[in-house]
Amino acid sequence: MHLTRLEWFELLLSLQAGLIVTHDLVEIRGWAHGSQVRAAVGRRKFWLGTLSTGVFPGVALCFALRFWRGPVPDYALSYWWIYCAVTVASAIAMWWVPYFFGTKEATRRLYATMYAGTIQVLPARGDNPRPNLLHLFFHALFALNLVLALWLKFSGA
Repeated sequence: MHLTRLEWFELLLSLQAGLIVTHDLVEIRGWAHGSQVRAAVGRRKFWLGTLSTGVFPGVALCFALRFWRGPVPDYALSYWWIYCAVTVASAIAMWWVPYFFGTKEATRRLYATMYAGTIQVLPARGDNPRPNLLHLFFHALFALNLVLALWLKFSGA
């Protein structure tokens, strides 16, 4: 079975949406320690964050399902590339800026608590937070989806 670039994008975008919403809900030793995240931020803040973080990928997923294998209107293509760009920018702000340039002590402690025991492959940069292996996979997926979204938008999906 041969998938078109739109179908690939819709599948990868669906994966991205699912992972964003669920990755802090699961326990996969070394990869995702949702209980640590919940304990670090508190139950109420955790659920508010999970629900609010799920809105934008949820809309993107709804568009992917609605326009699966069919013509995609310009507003959906625009939403997808903007959503993907914001997601990449957020990953850079949340992970790469603190990794390379440091962050407040409270943020360092929070990241250390939430992601203790997860697989690390990047070299330590002092006590700066660093993306664990799971987040590196996420960031690669985010970047790939942004490239595909831009390709679809500006090449006439």
